[in-house]
Amino acid sequence: MSSSGKVRVMVRTRKVPVGTAIVTKPMFTASGVFLGSSTSRVVLFDSRLDESQRTAIKEGRRLSRRLGLDLEVVDASKSNPFRRLLSLVRRGDSPEPDFLVAPQAGEDRGSRGLL
Repeated sequence: MSSSGKVRVMVRTRKVPVGTAIVTKPMFTASGVFLGSSTSRVVLFDSRLDESQRTAIKEGRRLSRRLGLDLEVVDASKSNPFRRLLSLVRRGDSPEPDFLVAPQAGEDRGSRGLL
């Protein structure tokens, strides 16, 4: 990280189904005797960014290059509440400038809001 700060881009990924898989599990009695197998179908999910989230990352990257700062991309959907609270506390104590780029809800284009 540079001594002058960083640009933080807050994004939120969505889980989307990307396929299915067939899973076969062996079944045993309590004493360990094999009874057979059970087959089930499971849905596979992946995390994806929508267009406004990708635009926010692109704008954050452009801003960080122009200012000579490091870029940090934070996925709010993957961080737990404790980690979010801890990052807010740490950011409040930091004397370094911190730029936040995040898309606003309901907009097709990413926002250029700096905090």
